[in-house]
Amino acid sequence: MVQDEVAAEVVLDDGGLTGRGRRTVLRLTWDPADALAVRLTVHAQPDHPALPRGEWVILRDFLRYGLEEQTGDGKVRIRPDEQLDRVWLELERPGRAACVSVPRPVLRDFLDRTDALVPAGGERSDDAIETLLARLLAD
Repeated sequence: MVQDEVAAEVVLDDGGLTGRGRRTVLRLTWDPADALAVRLTVHAQPDHPALPRGEWVILRDFLRYGLEEQTGDGKVRIRPDEQLDRVWLELERPGRAACVSVPRPVLRDFLDRTDALVPAGGERSDDAIETLLARLLAD
């Protein structure tokens, strides 16, 4: 049985009042074959060199912890904002980091959908760890 990936998209910026029709989007993607990791992709629609973009990989557990406490290291740092009911992601990139926020309910729903396919702790096989390490070291 082949299981599909789990994904969620959040519009970070819809161009506001510029009238240029550009959107910046964060896409979270999780694949059961690489169950420890979540891929974060920021891209603009249509693409523009002045808008943030990039791809980062983070442990799924870190995203879950980030719902309630500050966590993460390296290229992705996570901080909950209880007042705004959001989670802030600081994404390291050349120049200055991109700081984006995701509504906590969106992130919680995304993680719950991944847990329904592979419960937390159920992904701890040697193959999953080797796949994650290879991905993290490739960056």
